[in-house]
Amino acid sequence: MTAHPPPAGGIAERTTDGLARYLAHCDEPTGYLDFARVGPPLHAAADARCAALRVMAGADPVGPLEEIREAACRSAAAVIGGDVEVTFAASTTAGLFGVAFGLAAPGTLLVPEGEFPANAVPWLRAAARGGPAVRRVPQDAGRITAGALRAALGPDVVGLTVSAVDYRTGWKAPLAELREVLGPDRLLIVDAIQGLGVTELDLDAADVVVAGGQKWLRSGWGAAILGVRPRAMELIAPDLGGWTGLADPYGGSIGTELGAPAGGADRLLMTNTDLEAIAGLRASLGLVAEAGTAELNGRLGQVVATLLDVLRHRGAEVLGDDWPARRRAGIVSFLLPGEAADATLARLSAHGVTAAVRDGRVRLSPHVSTTEETVRRLSDAL
Repeated sequence: MTAHPPPAGGIAERTTDGLARYLAHCDEPTGYLDFARVGPPLHAAADARCAALRVMAGADPVGPLEEIREAACRSAAAVIGGDVEVTFAASTTAGLFGVAFGLAAPGTLLVPEGEFPANAVPWLRAAARGGPAVRRVPQDAGRITAGALRAALGPDVVGLTVSAVDYRTGWKAPLAELREVLGPDRLLIVDAIQGLGVTELDLDAADVVVAGGQKWLRSGWGAAILGVRPRAMELIAPDLGGWTGLADPYGGSIGTELGAPAGGADRLLMTNTDLEAIAGLRASLGLVAEAGTAELNGRLGQVVATLLDVLRHRGAEVLGDDWPARRRAGIVSFLLPGEAADATLARLSAHGVTAAVRDGRVRLSPHVSTTEETVRRLSDAL
């Protein structure tokens, strides 16, 4: 085993005004390192959700809440970047189901091995109902690479669906490289829930971006961003679109004809989305915009580097320890020599550290708000 010196770095105290305001809205228990599962909501998000409920008690609640929804669409579009139509689904899974059942093109949709179920089940369900067949792309230790994608391509392939960040390993997919391999005529569908807003992602390369707000965006459950580029919109039919996905749902009783679908991504909606949850998501997106994704990404990188120093000093086997920093997001997976992951997790829990076990390894997922005290508690537990 290679000996490492004690960790010498730390989390920098210097912040920009925007980052300082973001951090002022953060609150989680000391020792909390499980944001890849759920992120305790930002104060602003919790306050916005409560305020939206109070609006619901007013004489005319729909108008003000729809204005909040429209503002949230603009904020989400700015985070994704480029020309994109944004709507909100109830969850990442719901958004992906709408896309999967609407993609009627014959052929094969590529799904990486080991994908999180939310980004695999919709495509398998759609394939069973006549949608594109599903073929798996091999991953190397949780990494999807341009080389693996190139080897899996064939004339039948209509697109790739992939997580921007692997939920087990923290590998940040090289979306721009994947886009180049796919070429302009295939779709790149991205599940961005593991990092949107706090991790720099090549989302310009994506045709579809879906991300729930309950993890890194810290806005709670109930609303997920669904962003679709205009070119992709032409290829995705509103097969799961409900009455809220119609251009004129009140234009008359629905008989044998459905009527024209709504414009933009709204046509993919099965039903109304929780406007209170969207209000919370809008508040979180506002703080992200104020701090800047680049600044949040840099801060998160400092936190991850500090955790890596602790793990190395303790002799841990870190998955992807040699990966470049640009390919690592806010997730670190490891094993201690001679100790099962569940045993390590129990020891962490006994010391007040909240983590998870995924794929046989302990998974740590800090946030930009993770403190030196949390790092010390982790170090003591190990």
